[in-house]
Amino acid sequence: MSDLGDNLKPDSTFFNYLQCPICIEYFSVPIFQCDSGHSICSACAIKSPKCPSCRDNIGKKLRNYPLEQQLSAIDYHCRFQGCSFTMKLSERVVHEEHCPYNPNIECLIQNCRWEGHRDGILQHLITRHRIPHYDIFGDSAEYSSRLRSSALPSSAGCVKLLHTFDIAGQKTTILTYIFMDAGRNLFFPQFRTLQEVPSKYTLKIWNTEITAEELVLVGRAQTVAMSLEEERDQKKCYVLDLESMINLFAFQDHNEEGHKLLHYKLTIG
Repeated sequence: MSDLGDNLKPDSTFFNYLQCPICIEYFSVPIFQCDSGHSICSACAIKSPKCPSCRDNIGKKLRNYPLEQQLSAIDYHCRFQGCSFTMKLSERVVHEEHCPYNPNIECLIQNCRWEGHRDGILQHLITRHRIPHYDIFGDSAEYSSRLRSSALPSSAGCVKLLHTFDIAGQKTTILTYIFMDAGRNLFFPQFRTLQEVPSKYTLKIWNTEITAEELVLVGRAQTVAMSLEEERDQKKCYVLDLESMINLFAFQDHNEEGHKLLHYKLTIG
């Protein structure tokens, strides 16, 4: 039996059949079909009730499994500049959503619908969400957060700060997002780098009035490709007991009676 592989050469239109006719993006799994058999990507199948080729109904349960199998046999190089990752074409969407070189991102702040280029997110966070931004010469920043009130049960709130560290001319901007969930008694220290690759961080928390107790956390500040909610839900960040944190490390705010503070030192690199 002869091997046809060496004799099969697709013409220039072959890859057109691997593209959704609505969005013109390459297919990814799952692929749906209209009642006449035309293929539609999953995103367009949700948005478009009619097939653009024949106007038949697009079924949400009719899958094109043979085409899905073909996608799983084709190598695909990430289209974003700077990324050298190679995957199967069927895995394209999952990779590109989380690719650190993807310049198109969404805002990290919950319920904000801003979308834009990576270069614009810093200004968006400053102007739209009024997050304080500090330039730091060196690799460390110290700051305190005020707990809303000592009358609240294990207080609640969210610390949001931006620091741009300048280390020998190399700048790295980190978003600090410390989420305190009083309802579930949980404390989530989260960090995002606005650069293209994750950054190592060290976070120190201590009571400045009782220096014997301290907590040191070492982790990675993920890129903005991962949402803060996703990181918390999947427990990919530290998850600590809020009441214990306050009992061990909170101290009185001498500038505002009835409030307490938590003090942090963030070091990158």
